[in-house]
Amino acid sequence: MDGIEFLKSKNIDFRVIELAEEPRSAADVERLYGCSLKQVLKTLLFIGEMPVLVVLQGDKRVNIEKLKQITNQSTLRMANPSEVKEITGYSIGGVTPLGVNGIKKIIDSKVFEEETVNIGSGKAIIGIEIKTNDLKEIFDGTIEEISE
Repeated sequence: MDGIEFLKSKNIDFRVIELAEEPRSAADVERLYGCSLKQVLKTLLFIGEMPVLVVLQGDKRVNIEKLKQITNQSTLRMANPSEVKEITGYSIGGVTPLGVNGIKKIIDSKVFEEETVNIGSGKAIIGIEIKTNDLKEIFDGTIEEISE
């Protein structure tokens, strides 16, 4: 189930964002859509003893040491493109944390400082604009401070 289908199943208001080209980074989304980089959420997959899907603002980086502590893992690395596809079902650039099951998910607490954010839909060229209050309500993971 992609992000759009997931939100429809939860009766959550959102807006579909169709981008003119496939973004390669959060900065591309900022440029193509005209929103703040703080509003562009990136969804990253880390591999350790168990995989972890992490959501944070486009202008932030994951604090790996904090993430290791929170997930109780001694090693973590960014997943490669084939691992991302295999574990999430999505290609890099289009990963959504919505509707992805069977994996630990963490969203950075700073995300909720914004009123609205843009999150992946499952397709790189289509994003979703959603209110952070709604995202907090439906996110089936934990909220932690993991960015720097």
